[in-house]
Amino acid sequence: MIILANTSDAQTWTVIPRYKPNTDVSVTFRSESENKVAYTFSYAATYSNGYLSISHTFDPVLTLNRFYEINVKEGAALIWKGKAYVTDQTDYPVYTINTDKFTEYQDNDNEFVIIWA
Repeated sequence: MIILANTSDAQTWTVIPRYKPNTDVSVTFRSESENKVAYTFSYAATYSNGYLSISHTFDPVLTLNRFYEINVKEGAALIWKGKAYVTDQTDYPVYTINTDKFTEYQDNDNEFVIIWA
């Protein structure tokens, strides 16, 4: 999942496409809550060592706390599909959308039982 900010500054993200594009790519952001296309733009993406870097300045800015489905296409061929979440939080390692919903099991005895029939 790509994490983006709701800012008017240029934002860059990197993805691993299905193949190296030979021409410009079209990028579409569809809002999952409204189920409609929010942004579409064409971009001469930078491809290097299997990664595709895309940069864009969103105007108007992306809506805070919203999920977007991203489609990257070269012509009619889909080369990458993923999701983005827009947040103003910058402490990413601590960030979670399911706070206190999961507790990690702390028992470390590594003991197991084999039952022979």
